[in-house]
Amino acid sequence: MVIKIKEPRGTLAEDIIYHAKALITGFKEVVEPNRLTIQYPRELRWVTERFRGWILLDIKKCISCFQCAWACPVNAIQMYRATNGKWYPGIRYTECILCHFCVDACPVNALIPTPIHDVAYVNFDEVKFKPEDMSRPPEYVYDEAERVIKYEVKDGKLLKIAMPKDEIKRRLEELDKVIERSGGTQSTTESAT
Repeated sequence: MVIKIKEPRGTLAEDIIYHAKALITGFKEVVEPNRLTIQYPRELRWVTERFRGWILLDIKKCISCFQCAWACPVNAIQMYRATNGKWYPGIRYTECILCHFCVDACPVNALIPTPIHDVAYVNFDEVKFKPEDMSRPPEYVYDEAERVIKYEVKDGKLLKIAMPKDEIKRRLEELDKVIERSGGTQSTTESAT
């Protein structure tokens, strides 16, 4: 059995009003855009304290339990065997979705979250991190930044708030604390599984 569905049609006046509203909305976006553009790297995006970003590894704490690898929903964690016989996690950031399930699963807090979120690499091989690469954060361009940008929505409008350069200093200090907590440890790995 075939059922024909009748397309709802409005009157010519209703169609004109509908299209006029669409044109007005488009014109408003041209005149007063409701979007945020950050002039990177001169301006950095402000992130909350609990932002899920780059992950560091404290190899001294790691007990080689594989919980992080099992918790990863996209199999971005690969375990590497070290010369001491233990296995340590490495992350393929081409696959990682930064869900931090691995951080939550770690029973000894060997995986440490950081607020780093905007890192760029030339090719995919540079984004595959072995355990020794995870003990320190990637190079970051804080020195080029002039201010941190925070945005808020008030009365339906997107506001761009420029925070002082002190915010950049605070972010650097936070990052140093994270690195200090991780101990800046290094490991020597011989093969991947």
